[in-house]
Amino acid sequence: AGYLVRTAATKGNTLQLTGDFNSTTPFEVIGAPKSAKKLTINGQPVAIETSRSTGSWNGLVRYQRPFFNIPTLENLQWKSTDALPEIQTSYDDSAWPSADNKTSVNTYRNLTTPTSLYSSDYGFHYGYLIYRGHFVATGEETTITIYTQGRNAYGTSAWLNGVDLGSNAGNATVGDSNSTHTLGKLSKGKPYVLTMLMDNLGYDGNWVIGSDSMKNPNGILHYEFAGRKQSDITWKLTGNLGGEDYVDKTRGPLNEGGLFPERQGWHQQKPPTNSWKASKPTTGISKAGVVFYTAELNLNIPKGWDVPLSFTFKNTKQNEKFRAQLYVNGYQFGKYINNIGPQVDFSVPQGILNYQGSNTVALTLWAQQPSGAKLEGLSLTAGTPVLTALKNIELVPMPKYAKRAGAY
Repeated sequence: AGYLVRTAATKGNTLQLTGDFNSTTPFEVIGAPKSAKKLTINGQPVAIETSRSTGSWNGLVRYQRPFFNIPTLENLQWKSTDALPEIQTSYDDSAWPSADNKTSVNTYRNLTTPTSLYSSDYGFHYGYLIYRGHFVATGEETTITIYTQGRNAYGTSAWLNGVDLGSNAGNATVGDSNSTHTLGKLSKGKPYVLTMLMDNLGYDGNWVIGSDSMKNPNGILHYEFAGRKQSDITWKLTGNLGGEDYVDKTRGPLNEGGLFPERQGWHQQKPPTNSWKASKPTTGISKAGVVFYTAELNLNIPKGWDVPLSFTFKNTKQNEKFRAQLYVNGYQFGKYINNIGPQVDFSVPQGILNYQGSNTVALTLWAQQPSGAKLEGLSLTAGTPVLTALKNIELVPMPKYAKRAGAY
């Protein structure tokens, strides 16, 4: 019986078992070696009785739930900063890759734009994407319609010279869509920049043999610029810093996308928060945009206990349209989409979480509606503690924040 038996060995006249227990547990050992006269479980002697009829050993492992405190996340010292400075006209994107490839290496779908805007053509395959389209107005512009693809449940938001143009909040069964944005009256001769943020949720799987649907590109597939030619816009784009030559070789390529704090590495431990303002995700943002939050989380869970821990988002009204990404010690451990869901619990194992010390928790909050967004609640919830043989869990490698060369 028991939750899990890990190992069995003999030493002298002692049978040594290790295992995990989530309650007081009676057990039976069948076929103990004849040389064994005593029993230890997780290094502790355990009394046994031998059955006269079968020779089996019977005993009891006593379980007493440990006492420990789980910090209230809302009470942490949260700091925040703007995660999308790219919507400002003053933002300098000169270091960004130019989307100027006149052909695509992707032959699955023919180009219908002057240059490729497929993110994969520029080495960006995962995480948030940001496009910036530059043009000088003639005053004849009225609308722009952008056809995007990012797979089921993806979403977009767009701004023109910092003015919110609206968002596509996404649908669980829709992986591509058209969004038409009204531009208003533009001033002739004035430069404008269209900034679009997109949640790229990866590539298709091949459901049908030979269909090659996994080659379907993501990003901007087509656009119509009412009153202007397509070529009147020049585009730049970014995803994760370095693209295929990603920076964080420890945590791997799926860990970060193209948001400014991600490109800087601020989701890692000990980011430079001295000049950031005090604000928490349950206060949120009052307009469409993205805010980055981070806080230190200290844990003191007794060794020898495996305590399942999850970060839990409190259910918010489904008509509230926002997205969040959760990072723990630099590792991305969840994407939460409030108007789609349904997952609200994101489990993080010991080894990523330091159960006996300091942890850095980070969160991006992307409001996809003009009124902004906030979390109704974010908590750290504990499951049933498990008495375990694993006493000293080593932390995985987790490099701390360091200023990144070439980060833009």
